[in-house]
Amino acid sequence: MFVKIALIAALRHELQPLLSRGSWTLEKIAGRNFYRRTVAGKEMVATTSGLGKVMAAATTQMMIDRFGADLVLNFGSCGALAPGLSIGDMILAERVIEYDFTSDHKSVPVTACDPELLSKLAVRFPDLKIGPLASADRNADTPAVRDDLFSRYQALAADWEGASIVRVARRMAIPALVLRGVTDVGHSDLASEYENNYQKVLPSVALAADEMTRFLVEMDRCNE
Repeated sequence: MFVKIALIAALRHELQPLLSRGSWTLEKIAGRNFYRRTVAGKEMVATTSGLGKVMAAATTQMMIDRFGADLVLNFGSCGALAPGLSIGDMILAERVIEYDFTSDHKSVPVTACDPELLSKLAVRFPDLKIGPLASADRNADTPAVRDDLFSRYQALAADWEGASIVRVARRMAIPALVLRGVTDVGHSDLASEYENNYQKVLPSVALAADEMTRFLVEMDRCNE
């Protein structure tokens, strides 16, 4: 059972479509904006982390420590790695792979997302593409890099923050999910693809995040 859901997007233009859905109360802490609302008796707190693993990890820990979040949902954009994906496809991470981690003593960290929640979401939202997500502080912006990540990890897509968010939540024994919408597929320059597509993809991601959290809230209420 969970009481508070943390919703984390990297950037303001990823979060804004969610804020336009429903009524949120703004709370400022240390110069940062946090948005709160209640859905069916459950509190939701939404914010932006900024780009990259360090900022995402710090924000996740703050959501847990300061707000008491007991479920974390990260959402935003991603780049496709798997053949056949299209702009606007929704990716729900089954596990996250921190592929830029380098160590002579440890392998690349792979962290599973909550399997029970995934199985329920797969039934409720059958159009979601569920599979591995490659995550690192770098763009998968060439065909060679994309092909390598798919070949090595069978990752469906790549993002920046997902792995750090799930790893922090997992260490705190809190379930975490990562939902991403495909904004680029590698057919042209990455920045151009993103600019051409994000305005139509991100509202759909926010809608999916809103519907997912509402479903999880209702599911949790039925189990109380």
